Amino acid sequence: MSTTANETGDAASLLAGGGFVCDHAGMVFPAAYAATPILLNLVEHGQRPRIKDAALGLLFDALCALPPAGHNRVDTAHGTNVPLCCAIARRIRSRRAVLRAHGRYGRQLIAEAELHWRLTIEETELQLDGTLTAIAVLEGTPLPPPAEAELHVPPFMQPAVTVRIDALTADSSGAACIQLTQTPSGIIPGSTLYPAECGLREH
Repeated sequence: MSTTANETGDAASLLAGGGFVCDHAGMVFPAAYAATPILLNLVEHGQRPRIKDAALGLLFDALCALPPAGHNRVDTAHGTNVPLCCAIARRIRSRRAVLRAHGRYGRQLIAEAELHWRLTIEETELQLDGTLTAIAVLEGTPLPPPAEAELHVPPFMQPAVTVRIDALTADSSGAACIQLTQTPSGIIPGSTLYPAECGLREH
């Protein structure tokens, strides 16, 4: 653990040079997912402003840089083969209060994390026209539909497939109603949706 300003700067430079992000190559590695809670703790509990700022900068890099080809997914407690950026964003969203307290840059990080949204399906109903209506829980802020999404179905052993969200309404609590087309059979409660473009992000 870095205890002085110089040590913090040195540690941040090492991490940014290849620990889990590589600034000059614009790449992030899967280890960034495991490092995210540690960096968030430093933002909250760091004893010096430079420690907090270094951690916040590394979080930005982890979320926004592109992973190398073939290393853009991680296994998490809520699913396997999750796009790396979405997995990191979910951990960032869980610490909104901490980041808001860090001022403008903390709020900017939250806004960036909101773009890597997640929908968890709770109920489904197949319509006569072949579309699927679903009640879901929304985390983040999706683009207005129609939008392509990556569908993960429990037990998350099969590769994700792409579906289209034709309609989405949500309230401030995150309760959402969505309409899907191009949906495969077998969608069950607990299935999750992520932005399709996130699954394609590679360096």
